[in-house]
Amino acid sequence: MELKFFMDVSPSWWIKARRDENFLKKYIFEKFERDYYPRIISKGRGEIDLDESGISVKQSILKLLQKGNFSYEFLPEDEDLKESYSITNGHVIFEPRKSKINSRILIKVNLINH
Repeated sequence: MELKFFMDVSPSWWIKARRDENFLKKYIFEKFERDYYPRIISKGRGEIDLDESGISVKQSILKLLQKGNFSYEFLPEDEDLKESYSITNGHVIFEPRKSKINSRILIKVNLINH
């Protein structure tokens, strides 16, 4: 069973951490252990809520993270442009809106190999 979750990171942190994989893996483990982060984990098309599923799922993930048995991918900051419009006095006014998506790391663990 492959589980996926995200952690937000700054681009400057990533530049530093990508050169030292041991630092990166230790950071992910400590962040997950300390903050119980994240709460929701993707499992195929479904989700697992760590608050509801009990401690066993979290402990299984922690063991894999501690051993470094996971894969990760950096997802850089992205900007999403959405257009909206309003109608005023019979005129259509287009109003583009930009929203930023933070830089994140996608983390994948496989509980079958555990």
